[in-house]
Amino acid sequence: MTKLPGKSYDEMKALISTNHGIPYVFSWELMIAICWEESLFNNEEQLKGTAWGFGQVEPSEFYKFETEQAKIHGYYVDNLPPRIKIGNATKLQGKLTDNQSVQVVSAALRHNFYARKRDKMDALYAYGGVYYKGKSSLTVTERIAIINGWLDCEKHLQFFHQGVDPDEIIKGLHMARNFKKVEGLFRPILFPLGDDYLIKWLKKHLGIVTSGNELLRTGSKGDEVTSLQNVLNHNASSGFEPLATDGIFGPKTHAGVADFQRRRHLMADGIVGPKTRQKLTV
Repeated sequence: MTKLPGKSYDEMKALISTNHGIPYVFSWELMIAICWEESLFNNEEQLKGTAWGFGQVEPSEFYKFETEQAKIHGYYVDNLPPRIKIGNATKLQGKLTDNQSVQVVSAALRHNFYARKRDKMDALYAYGGVYYKGKSSLTVTERIAIINGWLDCEKHLQFFHQGVDPDEIIKGLHMARNFKKVEGLFRPILFPLGDDYLIKWLKKHLGIVTSGNELLRTGSKGDEVTSLQNVLNHNASSGFEPLATDGIFGPKTHAGVADFQRRRHLMADGIVGPKTRQKLTV
């Protein structure tokens, strides 16, 4: 199953604004980029590892945020859950609150800044594992590319300085972690249905789909299919695997159309004709 965003953009921005402190070195836009790339705004444990939270910080690092130095430099984190050593790994016993989850990202960045060279790039390299000498599935070059993606996202969000245009926010988030194939599924979560923009975005895709005259079926390609996939993702039933919005009508798109048709009491042939187009607008 596709992993979904855990918070809307505004929810994540509010959490960062509340818990990041004075962002004179590491901006809130950079924090957004890191939390998006690392976890898609999900406060949870790493699937195949021990890292935790929005920024996937290792619990083995948490002791650094409970020191006198942390208090002096303003990145002390209160009431962190206990940790336990299991073999060579350090596991968190319990969970981070959403506030703590943001605080440990901020604390990790600030610790790397104050304990090392007081240099932003050096601190980001330390956070992003560029200096890590152990075994890793990522090369140093790949880690640096990820960090550059964070910085590109930060610059883009800063250029559109108030972060109020969903289109530009989406472009920025893509720079940190691309999600074009499931953008139609992610947008309603990042910008909930009450947002007028989402209605405008959905109407655009509905207009493209409903204006066509040709049957859409297995083998069809193009913008009309892309819009169809976005609309189907928006209307997908619970548990249905989201479609790649690649403009190619393949077996999964066929299955998505058939699922939609069944739920709308149409013949579930997986072909988009006049009746299915009409139901898509309801």
